[in-house]
Amino acid sequence: MMQPRNLLLALLPPLCWGTGFTFSKPAVSHFQPLFMMYMVYGSIALVMLLTLRDMPKTPWPKLLIISACSVTIQGALLFYAMAYVDATTANLVLQTQVPIAILFGWLLLGETLDARKIIGTAIALTGVAIVIGLPQERPPLLAVAVVIVAGGVWALGQVLTRLWSQDSGLLVLKANALFGVPQLLLATLLLESGQWQSLATATPLQWFYLAFVGIIGFYVAYVAWFTLLKRVRVDEATPFVLLMTPIGVLTAVLLLGERLQWPQVVGGSILLLGLAVVSGVLNLPLRRA
Repeated sequence: MMQPRNLLLALLPPLCWGTGFTFSKPAVSHFQPLFMMYMVYGSIALVMLLTLRDMPKTPWPKLLIISACSVTIQGALLFYAMAYVDATTANLVLQTQVPIAILFGWLLLGETLDARKIIGTAIALTGVAIVIGLPQERPPLLAVAVVIVAGGVWALGQVLTRLWSQDSGLLVLKANALFGVPQLLLATLLLESGQWQSLATATPLQWFYLAFVGIIGFYVAYVAWFTLLKRVRVDEATPFVLLMTPIGVLTAVLLLGERLQWPQVVGGSILLLGLAVVSGVLNLPLRRA
């Protein structure tokens, strides 16, 4: 049984991720998405250079690919899509990254793809279909598809981390920050404009959103997550990630004033049920042949 202090620590990452994801919606309405990611990861890289002396051991070509998937491409796709999708829908649909990660794990790592994972994935996708197709105000399908692709790219980055990385814990975050920053800088210079104007015209509230996303949604969340993984088993920690979805949806409704429609409630519940089956939180009584 998990100790009380570890239990409290396990609740921190999904709380930070869920609220940080919600506040990223108003943040990217003012700051360009790639430029926002550049500022966030640039700050993380600076902090980690000052506080963590060890350097990543993984070969740099592999780190470039991992950081491109986990940081640059994923962030660009997700935050651009959020300009057209409310935070509630994006939060729900993004959880398709869990079954996608399992698929990549099967294809690239040779992990088992058993009946439980297949059934759980089918349940989760049913929930996504309800969230997308049944609301009276349907979200743009292209933007939803981009959110799904963003989740898939992130999942690929996590699988490649397991496949290639020679580092663990906070060094993984440090590597992503160090190698993601130059990619994000190049991308924002080539693809975006008005970066300095957004800095000059930002209101205190917009600076608060940006700081919250960077400090709480990224730095504190990942420091707590990697600290937790040093104390407990992965299969003990992973189920707590499911809490990110209801926390993100609740904060979007309460703090951003988004309206929660019944298909989002029903579809989100079915989605969480599927993810619980996939992750092993909920065991199905399947008979072996």
